[in-house]
Amino acid sequence: MKLTPLYNVHLSLGAKMFTTAAGYQMPAYYSKIEEEHRSVRERVGMLDLSLMGRIDVKGRHSFELIQQLSVNDAERLANGQAMYTTFCNKFGNIVDDVTVWRFNKEHFRVVTSSVMRQRSLRWIQENVNEMNAYVTDISSSLGCISVQGPRSRDTLQKICDTDLKQLRFFQFGSTKLAGIPSIVARIGFTGELGFECYFEAEDTVEAWNAIAGAGKEYQILPYGLDVLDTLRYEKGFIFFGYEITENNTPFECGLDRWIRFEKQDFSGKQSLLSVRKEGPKQKLVGLEMENLDDMERPSDVKYNGKKIGETLLAFHGLTVGKNIAWAFVDSKNAVYGNRVTIASKKREIDATVIDTRCYDPSGKRMKN
Repeated sequence: MKLTPLYNVHLSLGAKMFTTAAGYQMPAYYSKIEEEHRSVRERVGMLDLSLMGRIDVKGRHSFELIQQLSVNDAERLANGQAMYTTFCNKFGNIVDDVTVWRFNKEHFRVVTSSVMRQRSLRWIQENVNEMNAYVTDISSSLGCISVQGPRSRDTLQKICDTDLKQLRFFQFGSTKLAGIPSIVARIGFTGELGFECYFEAEDTVEAWNAIAGAGKEYQILPYGLDVLDTLRYEKGFIFFGYEITENNTPFECGLDRWIRFEKQDFSGKQSLLSVRKEGPKQKLVGLEMENLDDMERPSDVKYNGKKIGETLLAFHGLTVGKNIAWAFVDSKNAVYGNRVTIASKKREIDATVIDTRCYDPSGKRMKN
């Protein structure tokens, strides 16, 4: 069993705990899922993300290594800036989706999920070859508290040494929160204005208490990983290893918009060029339906009586007020507005193909 620095804090708050796929004991929720969901959408919430993987890449060729592995272009990054990207193998299939942070040209950090930490670590190490770069897993040395919601900046600013209004979307910087050394990044997985705050592991409990105190004015609530799912689902944020796997390419999952084909060669480039030319065989879409009562998962998706795909998950969007499933369907049928049916054992459920990003699709709220 793996524990984060905040394990005892979660127990003291009465969290409903569960064991993640990576073996961590983590809170699913604390009181009511809908209440915690709305605290993030309407005010501010705080989440323990200390289980995330953090991999440092340093050395004279660290930039070249990151460029080789990423479909996105690290040349565009300034110091203190991060980017979202996928790592792909030579066949164009996804190895992992990560954020890459640039401290300087000889120091990058790859942030990945706890489930994929070892996979990404091995992939980076296997590709060092003759490059002058060394790779270090620093995950256990750091705690991370994600502070998300419209009042997240107001909350943190009360205890922050620097002006957080100067921190733009996907930028990060060193500061102090309540006198505690921290790296604060304007990043999140909820679709709201938000920040990820990193601390030395031994400082994380003190930082949690300070943030909770600063957010009391805004009725801050802690939220768990089940609540995070309710937030990311309606925003259309995928989780590699769950909704998508190594069998998928970025084109199938809507992640191709981060591929920069104009940059020099990178892992998977030729295969991805072929996929772009020919088009992917399937695409991930949302399916909106009247209710979820009779739906089994997975279920076949049909168009004019013919199977065109299969559902991955289904949920009720707490903010958007819609019943939605995600499914991979044949690309030719992945047309928004198409009427399809979802086959369950009891009956066929009518559904409409929609964008998975049914909440704030422009991203205005998190970039505000």
